[in-house]
Amino acid sequence: MNHLKTFESYSKKTTFTGKRNPSLIIEVETLGGRIVSIKNDSGIRFPFEKGQLLSRNIEVWACNNNFYIDGEDTCPEKKIFGIRAKDIPQGHEWRHIYPSKFR
Repeated sequence: MNHLKTFESYSKKTTFTGKRNPSLIIEVETLGGRIVSIKNDSGIRFPFEKGQLLSRNIEVWACNNNFYIDGEDTCPEKKIFGIRAKDIPQGHEWRHIYPSKFR
């Protein structure tokens, strides 16, 4: 039970910064995995509330709404047929057959 006490006292501050507009900032403070406070001066609707558990859904929300979490991008890399788009060289036949996938 000792490990539960350390988790309950674990505090973390997470900052969401807009990708296109870095002046959009949302700060979320958690204690033991639950949201304690939210500072949202950006005017954007933040779908999470105080008391709610902080889960991986917050990363999906950040990706869909063009936000960085603590300066890191949470969006998955774009893949074409299971291969990263940046690994397919210029002039490859896939780039000529499917040009819309490489925009």
